[in-house]
Amino acid sequence: MATPLGFKTFATGEVLTAGDTNGYLMQGIWVFASAAARDAAVTSPQEGNFAYLKDTNVTTYYTGSAWTNLDTTGMVNPMTTTGDTIYSSSGSTPARLGIGSTGQVLTVAAGIPSWASPASGGGMTLINTGGTTLTGSSITISSIPTTYVDLRLIIENYRPGTDGAALFIQYNSDTGSSYRNGSYTDTWAVGSASTWASTANQISPDTDNGTSNASINVYMPNYSSASTWKPNYCTSIVNDNATPSSFRGLYFAVPFKAAAAITSLTLTLNTGSFTSGTAYVYGVK
Repeated sequence: MATPLGFKTFATGEVLTAGDTNGYLMQGIWVFASAAARDAAVTSPQEGNFAYLKDTNVTTYYTGSAWTNLDTTGMVNPMTTTGDTIYSSSGSTPARLGIGSTGQVLTVAAGIPSWASPASGGGMTLINTGGTTLTGSSITISSIPTTYVDLRLIIENYRPGTDGAALFIQYNSDTGSSYRNGSYTDTWAVGSASTWASTANQISPDTDNGTSNASINVYMPNYSSASTWKPNYCTSIVNDNATPSSFRGLYFAVPFKAAAAITSLTLTLNTGSFTSGTAYVYGVK
């Protein structure tokens, strides 16, 4: 079998040689009854030879080392709209994924690609919709989901009814010795019998009862853990009860000694009742 010579334009009167016949004219697609008939007829196939097999309706070509089926089925384009994409469905069948809506992202659901709204990441979601008004001597914000990474409590315009009252926070209605308070320069030495004697964490200094400019921010990282204690980082700015026109600002960390997820917050005063204030609880991704 001659090596295929490609394409040639013959001139008028040119002599057709045996080499030309074998190299040019014999290099179309041969038709055989079967692969066995092809192999019996073509004992020395050359790279680039083509042969059609009638019994299987398959076109084959010789790679230089073996006969290989030529894929003539191709892929039917399933797309209909600008922005559509193609993915492999069950059985490696091409399938259409219609273009998504503005702002959606490509994700995977049930093992196949799909468009969806992006999940909130790095942002805050208000859990207690509209905030919770501080009334009475205490207020509890419950049903806090454990689906976030951290928890944040923001209290605005807090004002106690009693001059010099301080604000405290309690978790999960836990009234045991799971909290730690002391002076703001306390080193909190380990081992003292009174170290965990309190029933709530103080999150504000003594506050004036005649003004409502107080702002308190408590950050609770890893609040949903069921295996670690919870450090609470608190920043408080309140009107000083002795000099209401002045502010008292504090930053301190207070612990909650419990290996349980925080699912409720109780805000309470050490004396009297709330006059004003709104508490907002955010889940942080």
